[in-house]
Amino acid sequence: MSTIDQAAPPADTTKAVPSHVIYRRVLAERTSYALAAAGMAIGPQLDDSAWSYLASGGIGLGTLAWLYAKTKNPDQGLNVLTRAQRALPLLTAAGTYVANLITPGFNWWEIVDAAAWAGLMGWMAPITRSAGLVLELSEQQAQTGPARELTYTEFLAAKWAQATGDGTRLVSITPFRADRPDFEAVVVAQAGKAVPAFTDVQLAAAFDFPVGTVKMRPVQGSGPGRMRLVARPTSEDLEAAAEGLRGLWETAVAAPGKAAPGVDLIDYRSEPHRIVLLVASPPGKEIRLPHTAICSAFGIDDPSRLVIETDGIRQGVVSIYKTNPLMKVRKATVEDLTMDSKGRVTIGVCHDGKPARMRLWDPSQGALRGITAGVTGAGKSVLQNLILAAEKRSGVVSWVGDVQGGMSLPEAEGRVDWFAKGPVETLLMLTAAHAVMKYRERLSNEMGRGDFALGRPWPLINITLDEINRLLSHPDEAMRKATAYLIADIQKTGRKVGIGIRLAVQSLHLKDLGDDDAIRQQGKVGALFLMRTASSSTKEMGLDGIAPPGFQMENIPARIYENGQIEALFSGKDDEDGESTAGMAYMFLDGRAKFMRTFFAEKVDGVYPDLIALYGDAPANGLTEGEARAAQTAVQIYEVRHTNPYADCDTLAQAFSDAPGSKPAAGPPPPDTNGDDESEAPVPFETPFGSPFGDSTPDIGEEPGLQDQILELLADGPQQLKDLRAALPGFQPSSVSNACTQLKAKGLAVSRKRGYWQLADS
Repeated sequence: MSTIDQAAPPADTTKAVPSHVIYRRVLAERTSYALAAAGMAIGPQLDDSAWSYLASGGIGLGTLAWLYAKTKNPDQGLNVLTRAQRALPLLTAAGTYVANLITPGFNWWEIVDAAAWAGLMGWMAPITRSAGLVLELSEQQAQTGPARELTYTEFLAAKWAQATGDGTRLVSITPFRADRPDFEAVVVAQAGKAVPAFTDVQLAAAFDFPVGTVKMRPVQGSGPGRMRLVARPTSEDLEAAAEGLRGLWETAVAAPGKAAPGVDLIDYRSEPHRIVLLVASPPGKEIRLPHTAICSAFGIDDPSRLVIETDGIRQGVVSIYKTNPLMKVRKATVEDLTMDSKGRVTIGVCHDGKPARMRLWDPSQGALRGITAGVTGAGKSVLQNLILAAEKRSGVVSWVGDVQGGMSLPEAEGRVDWFAKGPVETLLMLTAAHAVMKYRERLSNEMGRGDFALGRPWPLINITLDEINRLLSHPDEAMRKATAYLIADIQKTGRKVGIGIRLAVQSLHLKDLGDDDAIRQQGKVGALFLMRTASSSTKEMGLDGIAPPGFQMENIPARIYENGQIEALFSGKDDEDGESTAGMAYMFLDGRAKFMRTFFAEKVDGVYPDLIALYGDAPANGLTEGEARAAQTAVQIYEVRHTNPYADCDTLAQAFSDAPGSKPAAGPPPPDTNGDDESEAPVPFETPFGSPFGDSTPDIGEEPGLQDQILELLADGPQQLKDLRAALPGFQPSSVSNACTQLKAKGLAVSRKRGYWQLADS
């Protein structure tokens, strides 16, 4: 320990002295300890006498009496520690000497304890330390430099002591940044005294900073003997701005007739780039914080610089940023997209710098639903690709229906288990998913399971339907109704068997969702992302039922400007000079609304190479063998989903229309449950034409002899499907249903009424 460190001032008073004075005092103190140690080792070996006992005992008792007299007042504060520090050498020396005296004869440890005492006292130098000496900065030292280079905090403490000379000390000095002189500290006065009321000029002169950049503020929970000093010579004092905002809030926001009458500003916090206000409505009143009105009150022309969050009752947090907090966002990493034990992945950054996390599944609830709404260019594709890459990295089976023919998510093709292009193939994929869901439900009942367990025995399946409004509002009524039925049923019951479904749409209007409000409401139960939309009605429908009460959201503009949109208009800058808001969204999850932005991705030649790399090179996660059989049985397409010649949606639709007897059914048939009802297999059309791939896949309706036996039964007249199944106990109920549809495709049988079959020529 250096002499300066030993003489650091913990006491209630300080005294500035040259460095050589401190050095001499410490040297003298250490010399006295060495001489005393020699006496402590030699004295007990001399003839015993009453004088030795009286001297050592008197020194010890006298020191205790002095210490008691000096510290019996409980209001002494730090003076108690100072006096105890000064008494420490005498008390410990007297105790060591008496211990050596009362031990008969010579013992080796009598030499050791004296030497140890001298070494400890010399290292501590308690008497010099208690004097509270600090290094004096003289003119000569300023030119030649001190013996040891001072740290910045030591320099500031010495500057304060030299400039004030009133006994106050500068402690707890914390620089804001290593490359700037800005700092904060605590000014401590002498015991029983208050910190003097310094002027702005005196405070600035103490550190040679510009006038007005050094402020003194109260310390919360402390009296006038301690004050907080904030020095910001090179950066804006946000706390001063926050104090100004308090008055602005009271006059322009909380006053009667203003933006939020009666809402009080409870507290505030300053950060380098924002001010956080804690506000509350009066007891008994629900909090209301109109976003636009508060922006107007604060003179904010970029609504993204103001973020409002509430608890839905009477408290809220208002964040005011110097510039848009999401102007620049980094790229995603593999670690971001790896699912944690709670089923979460990181897809972006929230406005306050925290990671924006969403769940791929919930361990307590199972698979999840969700909706992403945003116009073209809002960033839906990047968000969906980030989620799909995270699913692949996390062992999730991803099925993607790109209703726009594969143009919306080209990065996902070949990197997910099933990439369905166009409306017809997407409908087939939904049919297969529905069959897998029923397969899992049946086995779960047999195993006595009530909820989904990840990987035991099935993987999580998440279905992503992009531009699904094209299919839910399709002009073909049968396709439209089948799609709505399958989506709604998977939304309602897929959760417990590990099948989730997410929709990506341009708006939340019912006309874009097949006039099915249940789809919209079920989707909003999971994660809802509202990106830039084309109308305020989409915003209102998105908030209904999920946003905290009192929350208000402003539509995200197409571009943002560092100095505000009005300044850009006034200066004549065109739209291209602003920053695109693609990826900015309000994420509603678990009853909370978060303003966030997805990770950045750069498009090159129409695709996102960064996102493609995040998928990785490993094969896509697929179904179990039993699930694959269930999917293949439903639509006879799963096994060749990557290479089927009808991948083009128009070609596949033409194949359906060319199939014999392929008139669309009036609506989606209900699922086959136990084989005892009159329902048929849940396929998108009542008359699938069998395998569109020739002999490459088996025709499940061509079991030997089955169709002939059905024709014989129908020769006796129309039959109910359940009666046909009962008359053919050697065949599976689903095989009977499929055989009937095959007979209809061949023009040999017809279904005049659902569940009733008869010969075509009857």
